[in-house]
Amino acid sequence: MAERTVELAVDAEPELVPVVRNVAADLAIRMDLQLDTIADLRLAVDEACGLLLQRAATPTTLRVRFSFGDSSVTARAEIACRDGTSLPQEGFHWHVLTALVRSVRSAHSTGAGGEPLAVIELTVAD
Repeated sequence: MAERTVELAVDAEPELVPVVRNVAADLAIRMDLQLDTIADLRLAVDEACGLLLQRAATPTTLRVRFSFGDSSVTARAEIACRDGTSLPQEGFHWHVLTALVRSVRSAHSTGAGGEPLAVIELTVAD
């Protein structure tokens, strides 16, 4: 299967994270990934979104791009963040996130309007 992409944008509110989590699970189910991989993706997306929401500039939008191919899904989540905000590379939530996925990285970027962005990108695979 050629790589495909699904993009999702929701208001940066904790109540909308289940929408993002369910889109991730639905894509993994349609790819016929193993149940453990589907569960790991759901939890990892939830953790990543939670970490980003803690750093969000308000009001803002949480954007997630899912790229999927033969047996892997990559989720890239980004949010406009407060100046000087750092993303963790340690701690309980980061440990949970790294335990669930094949790879994960966090970074800072600049949005189209010059706003600072916090980004977490993760990949799961069978």
